[in-house]
Amino acid sequence: MSVQEKAQRMIDIFSEMNDKNKWTDDRILMMAASVYVVKNREFDAERYTDLCEYIKQESGAFSYLRSTIRFSVAAWLDTRFDDPREAFQTYNRVYDRMIEKGFKRTTFTYIAALVMLQDDESELDECMDRSLTVYERMRSEHPFITSKDDYPLAVLLAQQEGEIDTLIYRMEEIYSGLNANGFWKGNNLQFISQMLSLDTIHDAETLVNRATHLSDQLKNASLKTKSMHYPEIGMLTLTDETDRLEDIRMIRDQLNGEKKYRWHRDLNYKLAVQLVVSESLQEDSVAEAGLFTSMEVIMQAQQTAIMAGAVGAAAASNGGA
Repeated sequence: MSVQEKAQRMIDIFSEMNDKNKWTDDRILMMAASVYVVKNREFDAERYTDLCEYIKQESGAFSYLRSTIRFSVAAWLDTRFDDPREAFQTYNRVYDRMIEKGFKRTTFTYIAALVMLQDDESELDECMDRSLTVYERMRSEHPFITSKDDYPLAVLLAQQEGEIDTLIYRMEEIYSGLNANGFWKGNNLQFISQMLSLDTIHDAETLVNRATHLSDQLKNASLKTKSMHYPEIGMLTLTDETDRLEDIRMIRDQLNGEKKYRWHRDLNYKLAVQLVVSESLQEDSVAEAGLFTSMEVIMQAQQTAIMAGAVGAAAASNGGA
């Protein structure tokens, strides 16, 4: 399936979702539709709708899962598990345990729980403790920009082997290097630094140089390089997709021309990058090159970023448990 066909499939899935959930934030459904395409899983509108309703019914009256985040959670569970309802019950247990361990009740904790759901349940306590330690170390380095929306990437970073101090030092080395090369300080720079830290094959200097070069290429290709797009630079750097910039622009323009999508141009750019990068998961050459310890974890990082950005604003005004 070509990347253009993937984009059209995503649009079609979104339309089916939108038909049944007209009052839901379009961005949430756009992201949910992209999950099916990235994971290359078939979409059944009735099954998906039933799962969304099941999640709502199984959640407490004040739970974030009764808000729009359930549409994202349903897509995630439906594309990763043969029995998503059973997986949801495990997911709830993981979230509750995270709260007991010291994570705060936020929509980002639910997103982090999705990432942690992949782990062996017998190892969850250790993973949670390590994730909290990573988060606290991140906050000690950047107290003014580290917040609960960094939970998901803290979990992903904690899944890497090695001493935590070494992981944090590497992330800070990338952060400082990118800043010295023109990247603006702030949460988006911290995020791309976290993402690039997931690549354990290349040294920090190499990753900084690649990201800087890619940023220049994007500018030359008339593609945005605002700080909000640093995660996209990170994904393209990790997959070394420097020859696919025209595809990204083409898919972005295709989405910008769609009736519903045209109002969310920044998200369209993110989705275009995600669709192009997702093809790397299908290419044996990527795995053979030993570029990453786990391409799936890298893709989870990008999906987490989009999900967090889409649901964060929608959930911020709601109380939750």
